[in-house]
Amino acid sequence: MTIEIRPATAADAAAIADLHQRSWRSAYRGLLPDSYLDGPAGDQLAAHWSGAFAKDEPCRMMILIAMAPDGIAGFVAAWPKGPDRALIDNLHVAPGLRGGGLGRRLMGRAAAELRRLGFRSAFLEVIEGNHDARGFYRRLGGVEGAPFVEPIGGHPTRVIPVAWDDLAVLEAAGGP
Repeated sequence: MTIEIRPATAADAAAIADLHQRSWRSAYRGLLPDSYLDGPAGDQLAAHWSGAFAKDEPCRMMILIAMAPDGIAGFVAAWPKGPDRALIDNLHVAPGLRGGGLGRRLMGRAAAELRRLGFRSAFLEVIEGNHDARGFYRRLGGVEGAPFVEPIGGHPTRVIPVAWDDLAVLEAAGGP
């Protein structure tokens, strides 16, 4: 299957929100309340993504999507968290495509784009019980920090920060 990774546009917001919700329902079942995943999460994610593309101020945000012939297969997004540090806020791959290397490719491309935008380091937060994702990020050279509680959808959730002090490490790990 041919997958093209490209910058996302406002026209992609609804598809990103839909994939984001499907991914959360698949990966976070048992980690976040079902009532949240099957209820308000969808509307909150749709509002988040339409708002992300509606910002007028210049921002070094980066959103890449992976397009398969039948639609969006994955996406990654990052936002500035300091002059040279970025928060990788989202990495989601369609549930049926996980484990095939697409997440690795998206992370590598994201690291390259973040470096081009002037960032030197990045971090993300992963739900503590999401062991598959934690292992994936460690294989990409991410270093875990101390867990803390973060509200996700209004629900206190234990998360773990994962950091890359040098984006070149992440870019190389996600390379071809």
